[in-house]
Amino acid sequence: MNIEHVLTVDDFPKWALSALINDDYSGLIWDDINALDTFLEYFSSVTHWEADIDSLEDGNFKRYPAFGLASDCCTVKGYASPNKERSTQ
Repeated sequence: MNIEHVLTVDDFPKWALSALINDDYSGLIWDDINALDTFLEYFSSVTHWEADIDSLEDGNFKRYPAFGLASDCCTVKGYASPNKERSTQ
């Protein structure tokens, strides 16, 4: 199965990484889960996510992350199968 890079998000909240990568929502409150699920629905064509290791260093605080309240952020990359229909952005 071939996959291709389709998306880079430079302001992804670090607090949501465990849910994104490991599907571990423990420790998140309902508002955080709802915000992450809305983000994932918008990018539903993405089948695999990975974090950019270099962006996990402290000091990347964003006032306006991809979703949710201001927080430390990192870069995540999304991949999808070329034959999967993509959402329009």
